[in-house]
Amino acid sequence: MALDPPYRFYLLTFPRTASNLVMRMLNLPNQPGLLPGSKNEYFFGPAWGWKFQHHTVGRPVDELKEWERNELRDSYQACFDALTEQVDAAAVQGKPILVKEHVGWLTEPVAETKFVFGEHSTRELPWTIQTPSSSCTHSARNETILPDEYLKTWLPTFLIRHPALTFPSIYRTTIDNEGRQAARDDPAHVLEMTVHWSRSLYDWYIQQEHLSRFNAENGTNWPIILDADDVILNPQVMLRYSKIIGLDPSLLAFSWEATSNERLEQMSKMERRMLSTISASTGILKEKVSADLNIDIEVSKWETAFGKEEAEKLASWVKAAMPDYEYMRERRLGPA
Repeated sequence: MALDPPYRFYLLTFPRTASNLVMRMLNLPNQPGLLPGSKNEYFFGPAWGWKFQHHTVGRPVDELKEWERNELRDSYQACFDALTEQVDAAAVQGKPILVKEHVGWLTEPVAETKFVFGEHSTRELPWTIQTPSSSCTHSARNETILPDEYLKTWLPTFLIRHPALTFPSIYRTTIDNEGRQAARDDPAHVLEMTVHWSRSLYDWYIQQEHLSRFNAENGTNWPIILDADDVILNPQVMLRYSKIIGLDPSLLAFSWEATSNERLEQMSKMERRMLSTISASTGILKEKVSADLNIDIEVSKWETAFGKEEAEKLASWVKAAMPDYEYMRERRLGPA
């Protein structure tokens, strides 16, 4: 499938990867080439929220009741329809669009079930959103709710960060939002404390021939991978990235004003917590990197903060995630 302008850029992340920093640095509201005043992140957040509200996170797909299946499908479809409305609005004006989404929020229930309970835990076919396109295939490596044909209409960037930084941060925010007991019992952790979803979708994309001409056009390799350490420590990487996706690099932001009290009061408790670092900052916090990270020292810190049992869980998740993280990091975008 050939892609024609205006292009769609998907920034695919997982929690606590400094994605809010990336969006702040790209300065999208002031980029003249993009659709003004557009929503540009977390279109599939409501479906993830529905799963939490109705306690379906971590449950095998075969155990879902009929009404749960119907409502969850409807929620996914409503999220997709909202995204489509935004994409169409940009296309009408001939504007490119950049959207940020957590890859895990795009993951469909059958893939989640197989990841948690084993490849042979269900025989159900993958769930797939209905799109206006007459073609709606779902290949084996595609673990998202989106059909292959739709994924091919986007140019993807994957944002990654060292698991020993992201996973304890996820756990810490869970405690702050839900309490210590809820954090210990949270079924979402096994789905969030992983780089699997990013690696899987990245591997799916590199098998798609439609991206090859873009590699020739801009001298890089799609899909693009950004590592949070580079975002924080090397401005040249973000300057290069902005040029690749057609933004004005002179408009990138490397400092800003802290979020006002008035704006903070408008946020929900969870939103304030998730945005607490970027809201309080006035620029890039260069200590938030993995340089010289010693896992044994980090585990000791987690024991103090969360207790021995939870620290061991975090350590096991980090160890399991490192091969996928290192695989992707080796392929990350560097400075020009």
